[in-house]
Amino acid sequence: MIQSESKVCRIPRKPQRIELPDWLCCQTIMIKFLRILILGLLLASCDGGPTKEYRGALYFGQGAYLMRLSLADGSISIVGHLGDTNIREVTALGNDDALIAESASVNRNRVSRISWIDLRTGETADLYAGIRAEHLADPGVVVYDDGSELHAVPQQFASDNEVIFSHPQKPLTRLLEASPGILLIETGDSNEAVVHAWDARTGSLREMKALTASCRLEGAVWIGPLERLACKQRERVLGESDYVLVDLEGEVNGRLELPDNKNFVALAYVQKQNAVILQETRLGLLGMRNKQAVWMHELDSGESHRVADNVYLGGSVVYAEY
Repeated sequence: MIQSESKVCRIPRKPQRIELPDWLCCQTIMIKFLRILILGLLLASCDGGPTKEYRGALYFGQGAYLMRLSLADGSISIVGHLGDTNIREVTALGNDDALIAESASVNRNRVSRISWIDLRTGETADLYAGIRAEHLADPGVVVYDDGSELHAVPQQFASDNEVIFSHPQKPLTRLLEASPGILLIETGDSNEAVVHAWDARTGSLREMKALTASCRLEGAVWIGPLERLACKQRERVLGESDYVLVDLEGEVNGRLELPDNKNFVALAYVQKQNAVILQETRLGLLGMRNKQAVWMHELDSGESHRVADNVYLGGSVVYAEY
């Protein structure tokens, strides 16, 4: 006799709520928060699109060291150590050289001076006692600020130095060459800034009221083919990343199409690659230090690519093709 198997129907019980102790609840919430934080960091690391190779390198100061950042692979190397000094600003001086504004120690005193450096060899020499300097390639003049006066030093043999601008009451905040031979000079703080233009060929100096109202020279770069400044507008809050294109008469003629929700500062324009070099600052989380990244914004395509992470270039760079 074959016995049939009896089927037992089990009614599922209603799940009971388990009360977790307070310490375990806090730990669970913290684990979830850390998961969200890690996911956010991973998404941020993917931001900016694929890496694209560029040519050349950026030279910048880091304490007493002159550093080199390769735009091709993002690698960093040391060009030279300048001794007991602090590099404040680096500006171009021809194809192979740079001007360095530094605070150096001389006989146990801190002095401001302008030095010359060969980017290929690291050879240096002191030039002037000054705070900042700018080289105008055409007609070949170095302009430096001693703290109260601007001096023009022609590179021609046996040429005399000339005081071109005095600012004893207001600090000079920026020197920037615009169109060839035109030097823009910004003095005063952000609320009372004044921009002047000095023509190295004629020696004329004029106040640029419309440009002052439209554009801040701090964080601005001159784009030669467009004959425009890429700058932040005067009335905007410092730190906002909107960059407009402004001519020397102060008229706004467009803007840079940069990625949204990023804090950018423009550092240089590379004409042979038709791209603007930008420093991005990302706020650190939970008390962590801010992080910086270097971007290239291509004017032809309108695309922006991040070329290096965790590199702080300071407020100035010099581009060279090697």
